[in-house]
This record gives sequence, C-alpha cells and structure tokens, in this order.
Amino acid sequence: MQAIPFVRSSAVLPFVTLLNQVGAPTEQLLQKANLPPCILDDPENLVPLNQGFSFAELAARAEGIDNIGILVGQQTNLSHLGNFGTVVSQSLTLHDLIRKIVQFHNTFVTGEKIWFTKENDYVWLHHQYTVPQHIETYQAQCFSVMVYLNVIYLSGDLHWQPDYLDLRSNKSKVFLELIGLSQAQTKFNQPSNAFRFPKALLSQPIIHLSNASSNPTSMEESFKSTAPATQFKDSLYQLIQILLPQGDPSLRFAAEAAGISVRTFQRRLENNNLNYSQLVEQVRFDQAVKLLQDPTNQLIDVAFDLGYSDAANFTRAFKRWTGISPREFRRLHLQK
Repeated sequence: MQAIPFVRSSAVLPFVTLLNQVGAPTEQLLQKANLPPCILDDPENLVPLNQGFSFAELAARAEGIDNIGILVGQQTNLSHLGNFGTVVSQSLTLHDLIRKIVQFHNTFVTGEKIWFTKENDYVWLHHQYTVPQHIETYQAQCFSVMVYLNVIYLSGDLHWQPDYLDLRSNKSKVFLELIGLSQAQTKFNQPSNAFRFPKALLSQPIIHLSNASSNPTSMEESFKSTAPATQFKDSLYQLIQILLPQGDPSLRFAAEAAGISVRTFQRRLENNNLNYSQLVEQVRFDQAVKLLQDPTNQLIDVAFDLGYSDAANFTRAFKRWTGISPREFRRLHLQK
C-alpha cells in the first residue's frame, strides 16, 4: 500500500519567508491548507506533502503571485534544506553531490522521484511527483525545477544554462520568459520535468555554500531515523503524531493528506487490518510514555502535546490505558 507522502519542513519554509517579506497573512494561509504553523518550528519536522502543495497553490492565488514557485526556487539552495542539504553539500564534485542526493532523497521527501539518464556527452535530470493526478502541484514543480537547476550551478560554470527543458505543466509564458531558461528548447505536457547538462560538469569541484558539519555521520543517522515512512501504516502513525497537538486528528484530514477520498481511505485501512481510532490511541499512549519519562515536561504540557484540552482529560485517558495516573506512572518509572 502506498505510504502517505511527506516532506521536511525546510522545503516549506522558503515559501513562508517570501510570503512574510511581502506582508502576506502567512499563518492564515497555512491554516487554510490544514498545516499547523507550529509544524514549521523545526526544519526537520515532517509535513504532509499534499498539504504543502495546497499551501503553495493557495498562496499563489491569494497573493496574486503566479510565479511564486519559481521565485522561491530561485532563492533556495541546498544550504536552506536543513540537515539533508548540509550533508549532501559536503561533496567533492557534482557527481558526488548527485550521488548523495539520490542516496538520501527519501529521507527528505516521499511522493517525489528523481532520476538521471545519459545521452552521449550529456546527462538528463528528471523530476516527477508520484501523487494522485487531481492534486495541484504546479507551484511545487516550478520550485523543484529551480532548486535542481541551482544544484547544477554548484559546478561553478557560470555560463551554463540548460539547452533543453521538459515540463509536465501546460505551456507557461512565465517559464518561457525566465532569465537563464530563455534559450532552452522547452516542451510542455511532458511525462516528467527534465533538463540536460554536459557530462563534463560531473567531474567539476562544487561550490560549498555552508561550513562542513563537525560530525556528518551523526547528522546522517539523525535524519535517517526521522525519515518519512515508506509503508502505509508507519506513515499514518507519523501523520497522527504531527496532528495530535492540534486536537483529535480526524479521519477526513488523514484521507486528505493521503490524497484520496474518505471512502477510499477507509478501504485502505480495512485492507491493512487497521482501526483508525485505535491507532490514534496507540500513538497517544506511545507519545505519553515518551514525554512522561522526561521529568522536565509538565503534565499540562504533555496533555496539550497529545491534543487534550486540559490535564484532567489526559489523566482520565491515561488511567484507562494503564490503571494508574500519569503522576504515579512517572513516580514509578523514574525510580528505576
């Protein structure tokens, strides 16, 4: 079963930055897209990818910035993409950089494919989202194309620009007039976004945009351990974790995050022998145990983090799960 797609918060933050610069009601736009603003507090947090798409499209329409994906993508390089960007940037050559992007790609985003093909003395970079076709992805596609172009620019060849460009979108005057792409032979309505670059660039040393991490191995392990899940049940567990602080995570929203109807989502649950309400309880219990084992966490804060309106409701639920109160659980387990 296809997992619910996620992307790291660091991919959404550049849109937030630009919107804040133009005085847009960013928080309202996030809420309309069903994205809790607090999810962006940490660039390593996971964001439901389909809600990220919705946010970009809503922002473009609300603010009248039809090319927001292009503008944000132009300003975004690997150093803006959290731990993923930092780790892959610690490469020797463009070939090494591309190899690491492919290796660690699924730790940053799921629901997206990148691949490379060779054509004589050229290499084609291909990009495609693998979400249902009814989901609007135009701004995100523009963003991704510009970010991947910025990756090739790290080869240091200031005169390079793509001579061939394939785009999945309908014909766009914005793309045709874009500086740096105006000379490219552009085809629209293609199977994937793609552009080509000379194979000779692969052996070029790259421009380093950020300082090397003092412990890159530790950073790699960190974002591997928090990567988007590749199985449906595990990705649903991650989604519920994200939604808990906002209150009861509704089945409707989970279906929306999966990009399918409520009825199809219910069938997927049945096919996986899952009960949504029971899974929410499981996630709440697991998170409660984890949070209570940290003595610095106040009970009221634990309650809020689990989506309860007050500590009393949390205490009643915890007693139902364990037979004891959260305070008694903490006392018993902190004595060990």
